[in-house]
This record gives sequence, C-alpha cells and structure tokens, in this order.
Amino acid sequence: MTPPESPTSTEASAGGFATRTPQELRVENVALRFGGIRALDDVSFTVASGSLHALIGPNGAGKSSCFNVISGLYRANAGRVLLGGTDLTGLAPHKLAGLGVGRSFQNAALSPGSTVLDNVMLGRHALTRGGFLEVGLRLPWTVRAERRHSARAREICDFLGLGPVADVPVGALPYGAVKRVDLARALAVEPVLLLLDEPAAGMNASETAELAGTISGIRAELGISILLVEHDMGLVMGIADRVTVLDFGRRIADGTPAEVQSDPDVIKAYLGTEAA
Repeated sequence: MTPPESPTSTEASAGGFATRTPQELRVENVALRFGGIRALDDVSFTVASGSLHALIGPNGAGKSSCFNVISGLYRANAGRVLLGGTDLTGLAPHKLAGLGVGRSFQNAALSPGSTVLDNVMLGRHALTRGGFLEVGLRLPWTVRAERRHSARAREICDFLGLGPVADVPVGALPYGAVKRVDLARALAVEPVLLLLDEPAAGMNASETAELAGTISGIRAELGISILLVEHDMGLVMGIADRVTVLDFGRRIADGTPAEVQSDPDVIKAYLGTEAA
C-alpha cells in the first residue's frame, strides 16, 4: 500500500491544500448532560500524536456521546477538547474539518447514485476556495484547483484500493467497499486526526481483518493520529496502541490493550463479575 504524496507548499497556496502535521488530542474533564441524564462525567484522556487510540465500553457507556463531543456534533456542558494548541470545544464539524479533523460514520452517509470519486471529493470541500459565482463562471484558477483536488481524491482512492471502482456509483458496491469510501472521504480532508466511528460495524470476519490492516497502514504510512470507537474487541486489541474504557459515562481504565484486558473494573463492566 503506497501512501498518497503530501501536498506541496505550492499546491497549498494555489489550490487550498493544507500541509498537515500530526497533533495530540486532549479531552479534559468533559461532562455532558441530556436533561437529568449524565452522559459523560469528568472524562479525560489523551491521544498521543501519531498513535492509534481506542475508546471502548459496554452499551450505554458514553462512547458515542464522547465521540460526538469531540467531532462537534454535541456541545459539552463542561471541559475542553484540544488538538495540539487549538481549542476545539464547541466548534462546528465543518470548522473542525478545516483544522484537519476527519471523521468516518458508523452508517456511511454517502450519495449512492454518485461515483466513488464524487463522494470522496465532498471531503475536499473544507480545503477549497471560491464561492458559487467563481465556480459557476469556471474561472481558470478554479478549474486548475478542481483538477488538483480531483487528482488528490484519486490518489486517496488508490491508497485504499478503490482505484478500480473510482468511477462506479457507490450504490453498486459491496458493503465492505462502501465503508472504505466513507474512510476515503474522511482522509480527503488531509487530517491530522482521524475519527473512526465503529468502522467494522456490519462487516464479516474477512472484511474486518482487511479493515484492521488498512487502519494500521494509515497510521503507519501517513503518520496521523487516530481515535477509534469500536465494539469488535478483536479488532481493537489487535491494532490499538492505547485503550480508554468508559462505563456509565465515566472513565474506568486507560492503558495498553494488555493492561486494559486484565483490569478488574473492565472485566466487571463487560461481564458483570469480578476478575477471578
């Protein structure tokens, strides 16, 4: 798997591309309430720069709520979310994309009638310049920028093994390929931080194994930080550098996969019993 080349500084000034450097993500004392329900209670953890970090927990533990706070869909009642030296707290998702936060979705929200390439191009929107009038008039600089973005989107498709189907409608693809398109769209923002929301949901064993290799390859070859929310414990324990465990909205463990697997509080949360 050959990674797409990073955009050059010339491209950055001419076409809206951004040169990205991996950043540390810090979630600090985040609290979230829905009426009288406390979804998150003083949650803190750090995703080290360039690492693959998993956020896990039983059903109802607060994983999705925490993920949605980080990605700008929910606004926390207390606490902060920091990416490097930038405070992300309360920023809208499109603002986060412009800062280099890419997100995939558990249920891929793609346009089934559009091609793979067109869906991936949607991820480039935060990196484009020019308004409706400039684009509509097909000014020379907008045409050149569009060509560069399209070429970059094809590189990302090739990187994820989607090159042969780049011009095929998403609706004609098998489920595993559709999930890869969603991942490609997230990579299209040139992220410093990639947020993966249950990427293996609905996949069979062979598709999950292939996905594990893809995610590990993204981290190794592109060097970006990755935060993964996932129910498949085999996937998580096989690829994560560090794992944070939530239960009833609180952090109950944080450590290496081996440390977390043997933690009595984690065993109790998942199995309802103390460790023997």
